Amino acid sequence: MSKKLILVLTIVMAISLIGLTYIQTLWIMSATKLKEEHFDQLVTKAMDDVIGRLERDEVAMLTKRSFNPKPQNKLPSNLQPNSKYFNNSAQGDLYNAEKELTFLFKLNLSRGKYNLNTYEKDSLLTTFQGRTSISGYGKVDPLSGAMMAMRNEIKAHYDKRQDALLNSYIQEVPIEKRIDNMRLQQYLFQEFEDKGIPFLYEYAIINSKGETVFQTESYNSDKAQQLYQKRLFPGDIHTKANFIYVHFTQKPNPIFESLGLVIPSAAFTLIMVFLSVITIIIIIRQKRLDQIKNDFINNMTHEFKTPISTISLASQMLKDGTVIKTPKTLQHISGVIQDESKRLSFQVEKVLQMAIFEKGKSGLKLKNVDINDIIHHVTNNFRIKVENKKGKIIERLEAKNSIISVDDVHFTNVIYNLLDNAVKYKMGVPVLYVKTWNKNNGIVISIKDNGMGISKDNLKRIFEKFYRVPTGNVHDVKGFGLGLAYVKKIIDDHGGQISVESELKVGTKFDIFLPLKTLKNGKRI
Repeated sequence: MSKKLILVLTIVMAISLIGLTYIQTLWIMSATKLKEEHFDQLVTKAMDDVIGRLERDEVAMLTKRSFNPKPQNKLPSNLQPNSKYFNNSAQGDLYNAEKELTFLFKLNLSRGKYNLNTYEKDSLLTTFQGRTSISGYGKVDPLSGAMMAMRNEIKAHYDKRQDALLNSYIQEVPIEKRIDNMRLQQYLFQEFEDKGIPFLYEYAIINSKGETVFQTESYNSDKAQQLYQKRLFPGDIHTKANFIYVHFTQKPNPIFESLGLVIPSAAFTLIMVFLSVITIIIIIRQKRLDQIKNDFINNMTHEFKTPISTISLASQMLKDGTVIKTPKTLQHISGVIQDESKRLSFQVEKVLQMAIFEKGKSGLKLKNVDINDIIHHVTNNFRIKVENKKGKIIERLEAKNSIISVDDVHFTNVIYNLLDNAVKYKMGVPVLYVKTWNKNNGIVISIKDNGMGISKDNLKRIFEKFYRVPTGNVHDVKGFGLGLAYVKKIIDDHGGQISVESELKVGTKFDIFLPLKTLKNGKRI
């Protein structure tokens, strides 16, 4: 997979995830807004219904006063209608609507307003007097077109008188006298319950002068953005307006109510984002590892080619009859073959180390050995190489309990790799310190050098497979970035730990800790 394709996939995946998150956010916000608007509509409808009930109560009260007069409790003179149809005797019984309508009917008949003959007048008067109530008068069967006109005129006069009485009452009576607070609270409670609004609320009544004439104990006028405002008695014809304000101490939280959907949706979205990021990282790492592997194979091919060609050339010299085979020549040719064979064997060992990583298991063959003996054997073999560079190895094997179960082949390779790195990255004359001691029911193996050292940034990655620490101007250091990764894996498979300390131009120290476990009856204890 090319880098360009990986980049395109990464961008498309990022855009898709951002778009999905954006759409879900919009959906949540839209759903929240709709629920808030629905709640506001329910509250507004409930308050409208309450105001409508208050208006109907007031009209019913005034109508009851009009049709159930109490002469001993007459209204003030400014509230009494002044009708041109009434004489003084009729005004004494002003609130008797039945007599008022009868009087008006007789007056119109006597004035000849309706074009009726004597028989029709007598018959109509007899029928009307038998049904003088408003409901009765409304059911009178019309005897002629004039009857319908008379009925409409009487009804218009009645409506006009009621409106005049109602408006006079409204203009004179303050709002606190027109509303019963107990009834208002009952209406609010009933309407909110009917609309499915079970939340606590507070309210206040504000008169036309902006004065608060009533408010509940916990009403807070500062919550301007949470107040619901409605005009009381919107049918009043005068311009003075009275209002009721309501605010809820508790309101529904649409986001909280939607958590049952929001949390799973957000969780799955985060999982998708996380998996997408992991996938992209794995793809990028795999791409990098593929490139490193290709480089490794190319380098290994060249590394194999050199010793193979050298051995091939030496063998041809042995077969060539023209070459004089003196003891010195034979010794030289055999030495070349031996050195190149060791070199080739070393490269094969590197390939085998790589195979260990690919399989995931090192396949350890454990047995009880003396760690001090293994380390002493490796340092002795390495001593010649160090002394050829005029260096030295200082060995202090102080561990008293040194018997432990390890794979001696792999563990020998671990010590060899660490010593080989110390020589590769030397500065001047190499000086190596190898030391062992017991600690916390285990054994510690320390290998220290006076080489180039490793920077803190590179120190974090030295155990990564195929990673090589930059060597700057040192060009004779060869490798594939597998040595320390192999060391770390073998130590981990043995249940041990490895740590490193390093300082540039001072040196590096590796400490290996292995638990003192031995084999007994085929089991490591």
